[in-house]
Amino acid sequence: MNKKIVMFLIFTMLLTSICFASGDKENTQAISIATAGTAGALYPMGVALAQVISEKADGVTASAESSGASLENMRNLMQGNVEWGISQNEVAYQAIAGMGPYENNEFSDLRSLFGTLISWVQVFVPADSEIESVADFAGRRIGVGQAGSGGEAAAKKVLAYSGLDYDSIRPEFISDSEMVNALKDGVLDGFISTHPLKSAALLDLTSTFKVKIIPIAEAGFYSEYPYYTKLTIPAGTYKGVDYPVDTPTSRIVMYATKALSEDAVYESMKAIWGNTDDWVKVHAAVEKYTNLEDACTNLSAPLHKGAAKYYEEMGVAIPAEYAAID
Repeated sequence: MNKKIVMFLIFTMLLTSICFASGDKENTQAISIATAGTAGALYPMGVALAQVISEKADGVTASAESSGASLENMRNLMQGNVEWGISQNEVAYQAIAGMGPYENNEFSDLRSLFGTLISWVQVFVPADSEIESVADFAGRRIGVGQAGSGGEAAAKKVLAYSGLDYDSIRPEFISDSEMVNALKDGVLDGFISTHPLKSAALLDLTSTFKVKIIPIAEAGFYSEYPYYTKLTIPAGTYKGVDYPVDTPTSRIVMYATKALSEDAVYESMKAIWGNTDDWVKVHAAVEKYTNLEDACTNLSAPLHKGAAKYYEEMGVAIPAEYAAID
């Protein structure tokens, strides 16, 4: 064969492969997953999810980023800075309803993807404290979480139901690990934490310091804040706490917006639910509460069309209030 013809054929093949590669790249949807701080369960879950999606989903790549969690994630979803974001249910509920910090700025484009673990409101005081209820926090130095976090938002509701606010206590806006150390050192009289049960910080506290947990059992609380579900912390969950404690819980849900393509979400759902062992085992709380059968329970927004399509194919029950609407 003529040398010029051979060179022409090689050049044509190279050019064709470059064009195909370029086309594949242009047709790939990149998604950024906003999680939470690196010390908890949600960041490693997000990293594992991103890896599964990038390796297994057709036409989708993903990356995970740490964040300030619910409130920051909701803000970044609203602004289009991320494609997926984890949020506590009560934050998403307020956002889509235009309540609280979202008054006159409702986030009607918010869409659910799947529920993950459960976040528990846990109120700790020293075991020998005279504090027996949240109302007894009046005038005390109380840890309420980092300013602007979902945990701090929950603490405000817990205080408000008992007739308290930041003017009637001495609030400390610090992280969970800092609250643990401050309670041990006698700097705090108590703190309100929103975390999975037996998180590292809370196990550190209860393994070295005697505590009691204040219940939040009044039916009125759950009527006023319907996005919370009352569950019971089993006796013995923490060292020295040998009694059950009723407390509010909230589902932590992965959200997106309706702007994200149906195909990208559908392919991502196929990838993650078809390979659950690659991401739910990153943390005991994720593994305990995250499964396909419960993916559509205790949400705050309608399902994304791509997610609903996948769940319908898999025969997963979709409550009417979470049905995809557009």
